[in-house]
Amino acid sequence: MQKKDDIVKIYDDMFNLIGTESWDVVHEKGLLHQVVHLWMYGDEPDGRWLYFVQRSKKRANFPGLYDLPVSGHIDPEETFSHAVVTLTKERLGLKLLPEFLKHVGNIHQVIDSDHYHDNAFCQVYVKKIQPPIPDFEIHGVEMLFKVKYNDFCQWIDCPEDGLPIYASTGEFIKNCVRDDWWWPRKEEFMTIVKPYIDQQN
Repeated sequence: MQKKDDIVKIYDDMFNLIGTESWDVVHEKGLLHQVVHLWMYGDEPDGRWLYFVQRSKKRANFPGLYDLPVSGHIDPEETFSHAVVTLTKERLGLKLLPEFLKHVGNIHQVIDSDHYHDNAFCQVYVKKIQPPIPDFEIHGVEMLFKVKYNDFCQWIDCPEDGLPIYASTGEFIKNCVRDDWWWPRKEEFMTIVKPYIDQQN
């Protein structure tokens, strides 16, 4: 989990590096910085699945929302791929190798909510999880879950239809019927992630 005194690089509007600042100041002032996002999917005998987590209900910002399995800031000395590896190990107990991560694009994300201002250039990665599904060791989140890929693609355009969510081991959890339970990632999924995953066998 990010700490308020963590230091990240900041950029001007032309994406030129202009210095570093602490995490809390970055989000207090809406300073442009870079983050990494990891989407995870897997092909199982019963179809293709996407993995997500429920954020900790103790988080100061957006507690309890459903979100990507891994997202976070990049330490000044880190590369993007090594940031993904580090965060995945910390949060899911899963060891990844940088050379097997797929960088699929980037997107500028701006979210303003009361005292929290997120002005981030997101480096987007996708990882295919091969069966057998690993035993995840989650940290700092409420739960890890999965949804059927085709269901998610339909739901993201028609959230009123509901979205069944399942434990990573396959047990049905509940039917999600509200899109405001989710961190807003629709544009990222539709423009960057879905086109990539749709091309994979």
